[in-house]
Amino acid sequence: MTGPVVARLWRPVLLVALVGVAVVVAIAVGVPSVEQLHDGLAGTGWAGPLLWAALYAGLSLTPVPVSLLAVLGGVLFGFGEGLPATLAGKFVGAAVGFALARRLGRDTVLRLVDRSGRGAERMAVVDDLVRRRGVLAVVGVRLAPVLPYSVLNLLWGLTAVRFRHYLLGTVLGVTPGTTALVAVGAFGTDPGSLPFLVSVAGLGVVVLTGVVLARRRPTRSRADPPANG
Repeated sequence: MTGPVVARLWRPVLLVALVGVAVVVAIAVGVPSVEQLHDGLAGTGWAGPLLWAALYAGLSLTPVPVSLLAVLGGVLFGFGEGLPATLAGKFVGAAVGFALARRLGRDTVLRLVDRSGRGAERMAVVDDLVRRRGVLAVVGVRLAPVLPYSVLNLLWGLTAVRFRHYLLGTVLGVTPGTTALVAVGAFGTDPGSLPFLVSVAGLGVVVLTGVVLARRRPTRSRADPPANG
């Protein structure tokens, strides 16, 4: 009897423990200011962008808004170094979240992130979308992020999508918006400059595209059988 109970409980206990450790560390260390981060990373030389990528990857597993982190990457490192470091962190975080969900299992993750009780039903719709559209399904959802980045990473790990399709779709879907956000941070010190205005315009296009895609609901293909048989 003990064996099945342990097998059923170790995954949620592990995930809760990881979240608890992250919260304790955040409370103990505190959240540094932009100036403190800039000063701390300035003395690291070439390792600074690597440290930022690692920090970004770790924070992308938490509810921290990754959009603000992308802007911060531009503020701290400029566009040339900030963009590749931020993208690297974002892609690594997406891969880790996906793998973590695959390891923990669907039931465990849905219990932790789904408050509506309709998680299984929604996942069935997403699975159907993935089967019909593959990489394009991931790209579309990434361009229209209706849920936090960390939650989306976990939920994608519960679908039938292959990892390489997920990663390719993530790269294609998040790169435009992340590029615009990093540019806003990098050129924000001169709001009247052409690079900043182009960055804002690009961000507007990405947001508008996401809004349009978010308003489109996935529908079943005509070849699918009716729900009632």
